[in-house]
Amino acid sequence: MRNLVAALWMALLFVAASPALAERNRVPEQDALRNGVRSGEIIPYQEMRARAQSRVEGQMIGQEFDPGTGRYRFKFQRGGSVIWMDMDGRTGREVGRVGQ
Repeated sequence: MRNLVAALWMALLFVAASPALAERNRVPEQDALRNGVRSGEIIPYQEMRARAQSRVEGQMIGQEFDPGTGRYRFKFQRGGSVIWMDMDGRTGREVGRVGQ
């Protein structure tokens, strides 16, 4: 019975702490991206990822979103090289690339 009570208290503490943990772990870039997609100003990540992958042969190894510029940065690896591609999240156009 003691173990059951302890388990219930632990579960209650976890549930009570979850909103606080979620708020503390929020990433402003994710909020800006989510809000931009909802308002129609920014093209969704999945669509931008598909566009980027169709332009670069290689394995995607990372991505970032810059809320200040509205740009996505995709990182690919091809052989021993890393390629960075910047794409405008408003138009879907490639705006820069570094690497071969």
